[in-house]
Amino acid sequence: MVWYFWAILGILAIVFEVSSPTFFAGFLGIGFLGSALASYLLEDSFTVQIIIALVGMFVGAFVFKRQKMGETPASKIGQSDEFIGVKGKVTELLSEDEMGSVKLHVPVLGSSKWPAVSNSEDNIDVGTPIEVVAIAGSHLIVKKI
Repeated sequence: MVWYFWAILGILAIVFEVSSPTFFAGFLGIGFLGSALASYLLEDSFTVQIIIALVGMFVGAFVFKRQKMGETPASKIGQSDEFIGVKGKVTELLSEDEMGSVKLHVPVLGSSKWPAVSNSEDNIDVGTPIEVVAIAGSHLIVKKI
């Protein structure tokens, strides 16, 4: 195979890696670029090129797994854990089926007024103190305190 085919494959894999959140295409690109170098330096060495590509891919995957790069949890900034335990008051009647609204004592994500539903079958009247127990999409699930 001509060396520039391997180089094109390597560059495409690296470009794909940059545009995607995975960490796998970069290892393909490294293997392909290694094969491009072997093809350029050693003529008629297709078997060597394939071996270099495979070794580059497997070494990259091994290093990736060993460093546990893909196992780090995503940041939870702005997600549900930020709301759990925050207290407030009901500003519009809440039920399990009908959404109302609550005003939190501490603003979360720049706002203290949020849509909410009750976590029980009981209605929660206006002015009742509440605590956030979960988030579901763009609204809060609260309980009476």
